[in-house]
Amino acid sequence: MKRSAHLQPLSRQHHNGLLAALLLGKGLKKGASLQVMATFIVYMWERDLQSHFEQEEEILIPALQNTPFDPALTQQLLKDHRDLRSLVQQMQHENYGSDDIASFASLLEQHIRFEERIYFPEAEKVLSVEVLEQIGELLHEDPSENCMNYPVKFWE
Repeated sequence: MKRSAHLQPLSRQHHNGLLAALLLGKGLKKGASLQVMATFIVYMWERDLQSHFEQEEEILIPALQNTPFDPALTQQLLKDHRDLRSLVQQMQHENYGSDDIASFASLLEQHIRFEERIYFPEAEKVLSVEVLEQIGELLHEDPSENCMNYPVKFWE
């Protein structure tokens, strides 16, 4: 199923998140500096992920209220967001190890795949074209944000 054009800004941000998870995995395999990778996670959080989560929580989820959308799916989305935020806080407080970085990368990938394969398709089934258009008008993205622009190429 092709993604609604009105949700595509979130999907394009997901692409960047999947790439970040891949780069972290490569960095771990190469034995890159944990500090550099933790700094990368905080960088991604501040420049991309935080606003992405806020858009999902403040725009998409409220639009699904009063629809037959399965609340268990939203509970899963919010749990993933809490868990990812918690891992980012560990990075910000320099309280992490390689397992935490691996957990962040793995959870980020799993979360994005959940949203793309389950959450968004189910949302598109219950949201009207008018509501999807309203969502699309509220979503914003910065196409210049790309994790490949990070100055330290720890994955190489």
